[in-house]
Amino acid sequence: MQLASHSLTIMRKRSLASIGICFGLFLFLFSVHAQKRKVSTPTKKLLFENATYEPYIRSVQLYPQNGTVRTAQDALVPPIISLDNASSLLLQFDCLNQQFQNFRVKIFHCNADWTPSVLNEIEYLSEYNDFPIQDYYASFATKIPYYHFSVTLPSVKLSGNYVVMVYKNRQEDDLVLTRRFMVYQNQIAVGGQVVFPNHPIKRRTHQQVNFGINYGSYPIISPKEDLKVVIRQNYRDDKVLKELKPFMLDSDNRTLNYQFFDGENTMLGGNEFRMFDGRSYQQKLVNISHIVQGEQENIIELYHEKSQGNLSYIDNKDFNGMYVIDNYETNKGDTEADYVRVSFQLLSDSLENKKLYINGAFNDWRLNSFNEMHYVPENRAYEAFIQLKQGIYNYQYVTVDQQGRINDIEFEGSHAQTENVYEILVYHRPISGRADALVGYSLIHSR
Repeated sequence: MQLASHSLTIMRKRSLASIGICFGLFLFLFSVHAQKRKVSTPTKKLLFENATYEPYIRSVQLYPQNGTVRTAQDALVPPIISLDNASSLLLQFDCLNQQFQNFRVKIFHCNADWTPSVLNEIEYLSEYNDFPIQDYYASFATKIPYYHFSVTLPSVKLSGNYVVMVYKNRQEDDLVLTRRFMVYQNQIAVGGQVVFPNHPIKRRTHQQVNFGINYGSYPIISPKEDLKVVIRQNYRDDKVLKELKPFMLDSDNRTLNYQFFDGENTMLGGNEFRMFDGRSYQQKLVNISHIVQGEQENIIELYHEKSQGNLSYIDNKDFNGMYVIDNYETNKGDTEADYVRVSFQLLSDSLENKKLYINGAFNDWRLNSFNEMHYVPENRAYEAFIQLKQGIYNYQYVTVDQQGRINDIEFEGSHAQTENVYEILVYHRPISGRADALVGYSLIHSR
């Protein structure tokens, strides 16, 4: 009896131990699952603008492709195409995350103010609006490894504003980037020119855009009220004039005149952008002072720069703030251009109650910690180290005060002679339509 009782006690202890182990294992698995759910639950808000949501997503470019042969300069053309021709848009970006990622793409139609329209996907796309990015390559012979992704966007059926969204892990709220693009269909005629401002105070620093619209046989009920006109400088969404009303309406000839006399259609001319050529770390190209070849990363030092806010205008050719990716030795910028650390130094006294940034298309014209400069008293200069992919870059120095007011002429100056490009975009919501269409587009230069 004692032996049987002892055996029964051992069996009970083993059973309880097994239950304890199973319960512990259950708690561990539940904890791991909960942690995975916590980690994989993104908290990113979809922005209908140019934005990058992950720091390892870099060098995002979206531009038209008109043939099979691509060059680095193709990226200087903005993502604006006609609905009536066969050109398409190419989206490219790098992923510096060493763990391979799977990405997918969706496209959204937007109104003139870049709010999402109420259109159903089948109204503006001919195919299912969710497709994978299957074209990717690993970098070759670079110190900073990365994957280069590219995808040709499908054609759309309607004109207007669009936003392309890229996400990962098959979770639409796990965003990595968004980019704006536009598709126009010229149903009205738009023409204009850039002139010296009529306003005497602005004559040396600003540029005036005079233009007219001929809507011909295009059906429209109230031209003065129904047409939405936007003027954009250098393809920048932060440099726009909106809500312009025509100065004169000629209903007999079906024309609208937008020539003002009080400065409504004027913008600061700014200055030609600064530039450096970082395509090579074997030789010093334009504006390169030193090249340091490290074991893990190369460093490019630019020449020390000064303010040009009070200097006279000098005609320097630039990219109007944009950039191209390229490798000088191989001309294979997609996968053989390396990421290098670029050293910027602006000689200046310390700015009281202001922050200083390096601004350009390379950072989506955003002012954040990536491109913020810091003052170094012993050098009496603002400095910054920014990791960029090899190429040719335009940039400028911008200040922001405590009220958040951006000043891009304090260190750069502004001139009426500056070469700029302007777009005139005309939107209209057709009769019985449910979204804004881009019915007129014109591109004009200040020279």
